[in-house]
Amino acid sequence: MNELHFSGQNIIDGQGMDIAVTGMLIVFSTLIIISLFITVLPRILEILKGILPPETAHHAAAPAKASAVTAAGEEEAVAVAVGFALHTRRQADGF
Repeated sequence: MNELHFSGQNIIDGQGMDIAVTGMLIVFSTLIIISLFITVLPRILEILKGILPPETAHHAAAPAKASAVTAAGEEEAVAVAVGFALHTRRQADGF
């Protein structure tokens, strides 16, 4: 059975250093390109501002009716308030 031998010479023989350096150059050059694009993006948007159509306002959600509170909603609000008061009391007592 063949034994595996790990050494720095295997990396040099298999062009491992060349591949590693090439990979690092690709990554760093891509990061530089992304950074430059982010830096130039506000200027690009200013140029496109005259070309693109203006923004339109989104439709707002329908306002909730304040007078539509039902008895069930009031009971639920009371239950929530009581639960919060009990929780606060237990936290203060250290439970």
